[in-house]
Amino acid sequence: MAGYNEIRGLRVKYLSADPSNAENGQVWYNSTSGNLRVQGIGIEAFSSATPLPVAKSTHHRAGTMTAGLFCAGGTSTGFSTTTEEWNGLGFSQGGAIGTALYSNTGFGTQTAGVSAAGRPTNPTSGDTAATFEYDGSTWTSVNAANTAARTRQSFGILTAGAMVGGFQATTSTYTNATEEYDGTNWTTVTAMPVNAASANCMGTQTAAIVTASGAPTVNTNVIAYDGTNWTSSPSMNIARISSAAGGTGATNTAGLLIGGGPYSPTATATAEKWDGTSFSNSPASLTTARAGAGISDGNTNGMMVGGYQGTAYQSIVEEFNSSTNTITAAAWSSGGALSTGRESMSSAGTQTAALAVGGRVGPPGASTAVESYNGTAMSGAPSLNTARQYAGGCGTQTAAITYANFPVSGATEEYDGSSWTTQPNSMSTARRAFASFGIQTAALAAGGTTGPAVSSLTEEYNGTSWTAGGALSTARQYFAGAGIETSGLVFGGSDNPNSTKYTNTEEYGGTSWTAGGALLTGTSGLMGCGATQTAALAFGGYQPSKVATTVGYDGTAWSTRPSMGGTRAEGSGAGTDVAALSIGGSPNVTTVEEFTGETSVAGPASNITTS
Repeated sequence: MAGYNEIRGLRVKYLSADPSNAENGQVWYNSTSGNLRVQGIGIEAFSSATPLPVAKSTHHRAGTMTAGLFCAGGTSTGFSTTTEEWNGLGFSQGGAIGTALYSNTGFGTQTAGVSAAGRPTNPTSGDTAATFEYDGSTWTSVNAANTAARTRQSFGILTAGAMVGGFQATTSTYTNATEEYDGTNWTTVTAMPVNAASANCMGTQTAAIVTASGAPTVNTNVIAYDGTNWTSSPSMNIARISSAAGGTGATNTAGLLIGGGPYSPTATATAEKWDGTSFSNSPASLTTARAGAGISDGNTNGMMVGGYQGTAYQSIVEEFNSSTNTITAAAWSSGGALSTGRESMSSAGTQTAALAVGGRVGPPGASTAVESYNGTAMSGAPSLNTARQYAGGCGTQTAAITYANFPVSGATEEYDGSSWTTQPNSMSTARRAFASFGIQTAALAAGGTTGPAVSSLTEEYNGTSWTAGGALSTARQYFAGAGIETSGLVFGGSDNPNSTKYTNTEEYGGTSWTAGGALLTGTSGLMGCGATQTAALAFGGYQPSKVATTVGYDGTAWSTRPSMGGTRAEGSGAGTDVAALSIGGSPNVTTVEEFTGETSVAGPASNITTS
């Protein structure tokens, strides 16, 4: 048997203490403890991820763990046309498919995907062979498959895919039909040796594994396909159908099965790993057992997206990882509350060193109160010289700025960590309810209302005076911003009657505004934060009622993140897209919440023992 020095190219080191920078798989002898040690014994676990925007069960899945595609499916209100694109952190809304479908199947990638077959809304008792292709934004109807059926399953890519099995409701029969797709036409090829429905597939058109386990009873059957012939393959350990299985990244030598039916009395929560030879049970289980769809990039990571259990559709998403690292999902948690409930305040700083400045406490109205946050609790800080509400602000806890006011004003104050000083130069155009971002010596104010009308004006502050910047494309009020003066963005907001909620994002390069990716839903009164134009967070607001929704921006598009603990609007945001604060809100709440992005921490070293 090969020794460690032959496998790793290294000898086992003799050390008095564990190394501080050990690599995964590194082995050493700790002479102090007398133990042979190894860094990174693999941990298999599920963790919560950002949920679907709507609870649904879909059998369509395509893509990879960082670029996934999910389309149509069943919801509590009927069949869906919606498409959700997964970027590894959250979901963004893709183009709707032309026909509402359930039990459709999918293969390919996020920018070259296919949806085929399924059960259409009308007729509800029938099935379809319809095929659609996705280019990353739009679904296009193309040549239909040869066999109309629901609960078919598939594998491969757009130009080399395959679809197998299914249930035909009009005749109440299961099928063993196999069809291959070349990007234009479907061709009927060698049928499977058994009928199957709601199969679980992984691999390519010429090298695939199919768990032919649902026609009509749920079983453990597995068969392999080489592009021409079908052969028996080692069985699953647990009988299941409608599992989260391989996407584009999975192969016939490395894949996952997660959850799945039978639906009654309950679905399974277990996971199995395929290594090209056999299935092995993982010690990790889903938090919520269910059937549905998902993807994997092999047998070390995968995900179950939404699903169905009993009588309930699910929005939850769970990720599987086999890693030496411990992964903690992104989440909001309660922070130390404000001493005085406020809304429409400005803010500055980071999650562990922030300021909550002024705000509305009405009646009587504007406040001079300032509170400082240390990552745990709020405490009193020096008051403003002028009571303010609907003002802007930015900077750090020891170098902050706040500007403008309601009634409309352009007055500016700066903070040095000890006191506020009124500056001699005010904004050129008095306004309120605008977006702001930047630092004390390079701040920006955009839009807002001057009283009778919303504004598109932008002004920049250089630490001494205000000057005009490029005008917004869309005049608006009650919106938010993030970034720095030369690389920032604004998003959401409303028109003057506060009836139209905007989705558009505008990016600022220091001189002019350009269009960015649209918010998923029109929102006003939302909070925002972020250090850069390519890493921002937006949360809460009115849509039209108050929401707890959180979305993140990557410089191109917005996608979902875990929601806040409660609905909130007209509060203030501080920090970054992975370490944010939501402060206060309407009507004069004291609530503070902290957002922490997903983290991955290297696992500890372990002793090597024999038995």
